[in-house]
Amino acid sequence: MRTKRLLTSTCAATLIVTCMAASFSGTASAAESGHYYSSKQPYVAPTNTTYSSAPTGYTPLYTESVARHGSRGLSSYKYDALLLNMAKTASAEGGFVNSSVETSFISNVNAVIAANVDNGYGMLTGQGADQHYGIGERAYQRNSTLFAEAAKDGGNIAYQSSGEARATESGENFAKGFNAASHNSLASNTVSPASPAGSGAASIFDKTPNTVYFHKVENPDGSEKTGTAAQIAQQYSDFVDSNSTIANAEDFIENLPQSQSSANDLLSGIFTKDFIDKIGTDSKHKWYNTTDGKKHDQSDTAYVNCAANADTTSDTNACDEMSKSIKTSVDAAMDLYNLYIIAADMSNENNSAHSFDFNSYFAGHEDDAAWFAYILDSEDFYEKGPSYTGQSSTYSIAQPLLDDFFSSIDKRAQGDSTVATFRFAHAETIMPFAALLKLPGSTTQAPAVENPQSGNDVFNYANNDWRGESVTPMAANVQWDVYSKSGTDPDTSKAYTPIVRMLYNEQEIQFNASCTPIAASSTWYKESELKRCLSGIATTESPIISVTDNSTDNNAGNSNNNSNTSTGTNDSSNNNHTSSSESTKQNKGAQPNHTQAANKTGNTKSLASTGSDIIGALLLASGAALLGGCTILAIRRSHQHLL
Repeated sequence: MRTKRLLTSTCAATLIVTCMAASFSGTASAAESGHYYSSKQPYVAPTNTTYSSAPTGYTPLYTESVARHGSRGLSSYKYDALLLNMAKTASAEGGFVNSSVETSFISNVNAVIAANVDNGYGMLTGQGADQHYGIGERAYQRNSTLFAEAAKDGGNIAYQSSGEARATESGENFAKGFNAASHNSLASNTVSPASPAGSGAASIFDKTPNTVYFHKVENPDGSEKTGTAAQIAQQYSDFVDSNSTIANAEDFIENLPQSQSSANDLLSGIFTKDFIDKIGTDSKHKWYNTTDGKKHDQSDTAYVNCAANADTTSDTNACDEMSKSIKTSVDAAMDLYNLYIIAADMSNENNSAHSFDFNSYFAGHEDDAAWFAYILDSEDFYEKGPSYTGQSSTYSIAQPLLDDFFSSIDKRAQGDSTVATFRFAHAETIMPFAALLKLPGSTTQAPAVENPQSGNDVFNYANNDWRGESVTPMAANVQWDVYSKSGTDPDTSKAYTPIVRMLYNEQEIQFNASCTPIAASSTWYKESELKRCLSGIATTESPIISVTDNSTDNNAGNSNNNSNTSTGTNDSSNNNHTSSSESTKQNKGAQPNHTQAANKTGNTKSLASTGSDIIGALLLASGAALLGGCTILAIRRSHQHLL
């Protein structure tokens, strides 16, 4: 995406390595609690599906969600292709540590290629289908009262997709689970799509890329956005591609000496030191995604590299760009890490027909896996998440999705027959949406330092709890349940405002600390208050419901209701709900005070800590070691981290 720069280091780099080595010692026990899969973390279904009750008199009105697709295979033929080309050279030169390692490595790479060919590159895996089937079942069960009424009254379900096959297929499996739980009572009650995502099971899905695939001008189906949607996507792309603060932060992190030492440490169990040292030194030891592994002009289609036995007419992702390459040992190690993390999402495809094992390469190398996860997390954090202080371009692109959440509620409140909207998208949708809403883990921005000199100047695990594994695991989802009350609110002399609760990866949480719930410690919020605190829409309506009684359960299927399931509290003392101008001023851009402490957000993590906080600590130690006059200029790796 940006031009590469060569690495030059002075005394500072040496000091960083020393501090990192010291920080990593004795951390095996911390690493044992996780696998460091970054954003390829498989979805963890909730163990507790008990949710708080709405106040007395409020009944289910509507529910809506947006979800990342489930576990998938490799998005295209690239990491596997490059490692296979490198392995061919290693075999010819005796570059493997021994013949047994050589045989197993080549077998593993070929097996994961065969598995992706059989499943389809970029397609949902069996594991991903199971994830969304379960989420669909639980979505029905949580709001069974709403859906039972809809079945009697003719209510409809709206299904939407980015148009990407894996997103639509995720939705299809969600619908299977939903319909199984409902005994098909609403299977035929679906909104007719304006732009169907396909035929058969896909025909009920409406392609809505403007609201769930807002980061690219080109849509998954090959069409291009127009108007405001195209402008939003282009401005975002231009911002990320040309921003020096983002580029320099990523360069600094990727090219800390720990990247090189982790790469060499990992590769040394597979390749000889002599071979590793040769990587990148000449044309024979640089590998491209071409049929012969050498660099060729993009127009020379004779060298386009495609996976063996793939039907490239139906699976265009089975071939990839010829420009992708391995030029450093870090490149090679990162490609191996990418196979390791995607293998976690392909358990169903890892079978007797094509068996592979990438866990063995990382056994005893958990610290290396943690480092590579940090590198991937850094890229996603800066380009798709909260990024650095003072900017909002990386997450304000999700505003059309938030607007759609609100407008869908309003339509339903005004009598629309759609009782639920289920949207299926991508990590590039969830990450900015999480940052826009300031969901747990997405509350803190990095320092706005254009030329970082220490770990304190960039995103790191010690001072920021953003993690790909918890912010956007496979099948990550945000769900809003909406309840209403009939009659006239005496406080406003109007119809009662709908109230909303949020689930993040099916865990009930509070909205961020700038939003005031209907009562202290509640997870329910008036829609007018959410519009104020999330979108800067002024209101004079009090966010508080004066009398709240949580003794009545309006959720059929929930045998044990806990009105205190949220884990955080909101301090509403600083919110001025009577001054429209001040409210708009404080909330313009839907991201006030983006550096608030995470413990004010109702932070409920669905995944246990994996011990990766050690990386932040060593970065801080590294920062302390950086002396005046010591500088680092970083290598820029080309980013092909597709989600």
